[in-house]
Amino acid sequence: MSKRRIAGLFKCLLHPSECRRTKKLLYEYVEGELNEDTERKLEGHLGDCPACLQYVKSYRQIIELTHKHCLPEIPIPPALKQKLREFIEQNPDLK
Repeated sequence: MSKRRIAGLFKCLLHPSECRRTKKLLYEYVEGELNEDTERKLEGHLGDCPACLQYVKSYRQIIELTHKHCLPEIPIPPALKQKLREFIEQNPDLK
């Protein structure tokens, strides 16, 4: 294991809040919905944290496999999408 990878593992152990934040931002990150500053910070963390990088890769793999083997994607009506976002914003403990 490289020194960089070991340092990344220790960083994740010492700063678990960064890893929790990564998981909260995962959907927006994968969908390309983060602002540039947040995306840059998240990518910086992913560069130092092998565990979070693997988590993101697994998440993307699941999406890819779901698209490949499930029914065609049906767009969410804009009104429903807005209601879901409002619900999530009103219930931050669910993020």
